Amino acid sequence: MKRRALLAVVPGITLVGCATRLGLVERVTITQKSVRLHPRGGGEPVYAAVRRYDPTGDEEGPYYHGEIHEALAGDIEEGAPITISESLVNRLRAQFETVEFRFRGCDTDGEDCRYTALVRADFNQIETGDIVDVIYRSSGAGLVAVHDPYGSRD
Repeated sequence: MKRRALLAVVPGITLVGCATRLGLVERVTITQKSVRLHPRGGGEPVYAAVRRYDPTGDEEGPYYHGEIHEALAGDIEEGAPITISESLVNRLRAQFETVEFRFRGCDTDGEDCRYTALVRADFNQIETGDIVDVIYRSSGAGLVAVHDPYGSRD
């Protein structure tokens, strides 16, 4: 690795290491990933796509729970992970008041679980079944790193 490249990554690695030691970063398994749409003028939010992973359940691997809502049906393949392009989010924001990119993360022992939101770029990086490092905050969560991607495990 070149010296400049190494110097560029060292502060980030150091920051993650410090945050982990301070207990700010939590390692969780992504057990659910969803897109929640809030209609204009009120009304109940719509879960447009819900992808789940339950290592103790009947399903093997990540799967879609329920049908994909018509707002996303043409943009997401049934077996593929949920990823939202910039053009798709712009189209959704023109149609709905709020678009949320949510996930459910459970401690790796499966005891403590939380639902929260991510920014779209972080949401696109994770898949249900991944083990990730996140920082929870009042405005949602921040993805620190994908520690152990589901697709890389046997």
